[in-house]
Amino acid sequence: MRRPRYGSLVEKATQAAVAAIEVYNKPGFKYREETFSILMLNAWELLLKARILKANRNKLRSIEVWEPRITKTGSGKRLAPKKNRAGNTMTIGVLPGANIVRQYAQDSIDDHAIENISLLMEIRDNAIHFHNVSRDLHKRVQEVGAAALRNFAFAARKWFNCDLSQYQFALMPVAFETPAGVIQTVFNDDTKGAAGKLAKLLADQERKFPFEAAKPFNVGVEVELKFVRNANAQAIPVIVSPNDPNAIRVTLSEEDMLKRYPWDYRTLCKALRKTPNFKENERFHKLRRPLEDDPRLCRVRLLDPRNKKSSKQRFYSPAILDEIVKHYV
Repeated sequence: MRRPRYGSLVEKATQAAVAAIEVYNKPGFKYREETFSILMLNAWELLLKARILKANRNKLRSIEVWEPRITKTGSGKRLAPKKNRAGNTMTIGVLPGANIVRQYAQDSIDDHAIENISLLMEIRDNAIHFHNVSRDLHKRVQEVGAAALRNFAFAARKWFNCDLSQYQFALMPVAFETPAGVIQTVFNDDTKGAAGKLAKLLADQERKFPFEAAKPFNVGVEVELKFVRNANAQAIPVIVSPNDPNAIRVTLSEEDMLKRYPWDYRTLCKALRKTPNFKENERFHKLRRPLEDDPRLCRVRLLDPRNKKSSKQRFYSPAILDEIVKHYV
């Protein structure tokens, strides 16, 4: 049995998406975000056209661009296919296709999917006129791009029963860089100009349409970098170095501080009482005081961060426990 016309478009759409992933995940490729957006938009356009053809019994006119033209006699107008410079009939673009599918009662898309496609178009359009170099933009494009892949995989499976699991639809995390690249990519920077405006637009729209895992379509996904204590030799080394003038500045919020330094003095002592031979005596204080000067283990902060006149108190990282316990075993 001959395969329906829309089937070949689904296959081409899948290959375009795979190409987008391969380019994005290629090590050392400097134009990854812009190229990804171009290829991913192509994948979406082909998939949407396939959906329209399926709904219209493979009639090409359903995806062609027709426009009114004056008849040869000049007595009126009639619809005729719009031609490109090569003389071929033009077809609809990705957004017109998305708006058509949006109207379907079944197997359609929603406003989140359309907004995600629109943001990919912004990235592509800016890439044509500017070189989007921005540390914050890397993270924003990954969030939008990961959502685009997630949306695409859902639509392909739902509309055409096309399982894409074999292609490992995933973007390599931006954290797979040098330690300097990790910090610069994830935390805010002072980018200005065209790339900065684009990054702001992506951030604003992601806040307007927050990610919901239960929804089939999303505008963006959350990308978060966490520092985890790990003895693995292959892990990226991150060292707190407050006295190094070349160290990268990382600003921690009050919430971050509470997560990293959750113990007060009483909590620390309570944890140490489980250690054999421990006593809260002068020996303990001599061991503890030098460790309190290590910013990895202890921080002094206001009890009420909103009040600068509030009293201060030491808070400890659970890591200090190991440093003290080793003197009792």
